[in-house]
Amino acid sequence: MSVSTAAPGASPAALTTAARAHRATLTGATLDAGLDDLAALLDGEVVRPTDPDWDAARAAWQLGVDQRPAAVVLARSESDIARTMRLAARMDLRVAPQGTGHGAFALGDLADAILLRTAALSYVVIDPEQRTATVGAGATWGDVLDASAPHGLAGLSGSSRTVGVVGYCLGGGLGWLGRLHGLGAGSIVAARVALPGGAVVVASPSEHADLWWALRGGGGTGVVTELTVRLYDVPRLTAGSLWWPRERAGEVLKTWARLLPSLPREITSTARVLRFPDLEELPPAIRGGSFVLVQAAVVGSDELADRLLAPLRALDPVMDDVAPAGLEVLGALAMDPPDPSAGAAEGVVLSSLDDAAVDAWLGALDGPQCAGVVAADLRHLGGALALGEGDDAALRGIDGEVAAVAIAPATPIASLEQAAAMVDLALAALGPWVGDHQYANFVERPVAERTLVGVAVDRLDTVRMTYDPDGTVLRRHGAGR
Repeated sequence: MSVSTAAPGASPAALTTAARAHRATLTGATLDAGLDDLAALLDGEVVRPTDPDWDAARAAWQLGVDQRPAAVVLARSESDIARTMRLAARMDLRVAPQGTGHGAFALGDLADAILLRTAALSYVVIDPEQRTATVGAGATWGDVLDASAPHGLAGLSGSSRTVGVVGYCLGGGLGWLGRLHGLGAGSIVAARVALPGGAVVVASPSEHADLWWALRGGGGTGVVTELTVRLYDVPRLTAGSLWWPRERAGEVLKTWARLLPSLPREITSTARVLRFPDLEELPPAIRGGSFVLVQAAVVGSDELADRLLAPLRALDPVMDDVAPAGLEVLGALAMDPPDPSAGAAEGVVLSSLDDAAVDAWLGALDGPQCAGVVAADLRHLGGALALGEGDDAALRGIDGEVAAVAIAPATPIASLEQAAAMVDLALAALGPWVGDHQYANFVERPVAERTLVGVAVDRLDTVRMTYDPDGTVLRRHGAGR
């Protein structure tokens, strides 16, 4: 099956360049008339720059991003998404789908795009017998966790409850159950996808299988209106954090790094350096302090967790809350902020992590030039996350041992640009250990797509030329533009 109307032999670059040139001729009056027609058909609403709720409608979770699209559509149904796609194709506009607005930096310029907000489509339907969750385009992992945990089931969610299921899975999906079950992208069972022109198709192993393949970690094509993901039985979970004062970071991180090759897939862990602000709402024990933590989620008995964590406990942590836990802890373990904020975050994938890498990492974080980095994480990969471990998909794993992530908020004394510079300096210290592969959900800036999906990029181009030859749907990191 093909829905392409592209001329034979036309390259993706030539087609998207021609489309951009055509879009530039669109006049304000023509755009307004088209948006008027669309607004009359929607269950949701169209918001324009002259409307009083414009700033609220265009705001992302990442408040440091000044999103300025041609218009915002607040979709309330799959039909709204299809109608928006139809208008965009007719007027040669792009469409930028967005649920929560995490990772908004990576969308780039939206001047000739409709920002399609899908947050209202947040429904979750759990099938405990089939062990699946079917979710709307705006559902978050918190929504899924709340609905699935009573059944003893969990999805392959990330560290934050507020992250959208769709965007997370399309970019890969790296979470607390990942070393045992793989990337979130690999758990995609089926999807409903709105294509340019307004047609909605089902992508699965038996229908539009090439599109289903592309959705699984390749960013996909079209706009996903509904996603069905596999859930996993978690009969027993042991999870929590070990805490030490910041000055113990060297020995703690080196001990943790030496443990990694021997850890079974049942344990996923992260080693973190955290700086807490001096805020009254924080517990006195951590308020204004700096710590090094090892956080772990172990699927299995608490005896297994005790055995695996024994070398770290021998370092006498000042706090230890690792214990049998309910599945709801998966959404809170990382202590991610629950509200939108402005800041810089970036990540790299390391081929290895030795004592020299730990020293370089901590040396950079200790320097005054990185004083604004409040969270510096090292996340263990491998196991079912390793490259080639997953089923046939655009992203079949991550080629590396550890992912490093640095986060710096924008503050009254540190602008967003200064925060980004601090993050860059921290990650630059790990340069000798950085591999060729990058993980899309940790990358904010436009990058070569081949570094995200490797050789799958050629097949992705073919799929996109079939389903979206004019590049109507804007994808993160500049892919396809």
